[in-house]
Amino acid sequence: MANKIDHKTRKTEIIAASIKLFAVHGYSGVNYAMIAKACKISRTLLYTYFKDKRAIFNAAIRGVTRRVEAKYYDVIHSRHSADAKLRQICITAFAMLFDNRDFVCVISDYLAELRRKGTPVPQNYILRHTLGLRRIIHSLIIEAKHNGEYRADVDADRLTTILYSQFEAVALRIVITGNAELSESIDQVDGIIFSLRA
Repeated sequence: MANKIDHKTRKTEIIAASIKLFAVHGYSGVNYAMIAKACKISRTLLYTYFKDKRAIFNAAIRGVTRRVEAKYYDVIHSRHSADAKLRQICITAFAMLFDNRDFVCVISDYLAELRRKGTPVPQNYILRHTLGLRRIIHSLIIEAKHNGEYRADVDADRLTTILYSQFEAVALRIVITGNAELSESIDQVDGIIFSLRA
């Protein structure tokens, strides 16, 4: 009797192997044959799971963003103060960057490649995720001001930009130097949030 194949597990394994290849060779440096070889399956079988390399890449982005968005949802709907929620959202976003270092490098390389070629960045999960995170941060700042947790003079737009720039800085450090530290990133956000409190 043949072993039953868990297709969901195999798709996850294909995505994980592809991310490792993308991290080493860059998105454009990886082809379907390399992915099939890394997964120890034929290209024909690989096509039954993903129609092309872009589909694998998009599935990886979708998987990461869905997992982190589920965590955001849990934080937003918790009974904590808006201030505590904002801090937890920031920690969750940082953890996503640190837990997916290789993938952050792959995405950065992919986006840089598009820019070099003059290709517009597609309206995909990356953009939706970044816009969604900015909206969450902004709404929690407004809620904290409304609840009297933050000073009345806090500019929600400016503060959203300042907090979001922390994630961009960490992503850049992960890609360029690889020396970003989660605890240091959290300490910086804590300092910013502490300065807002009424």
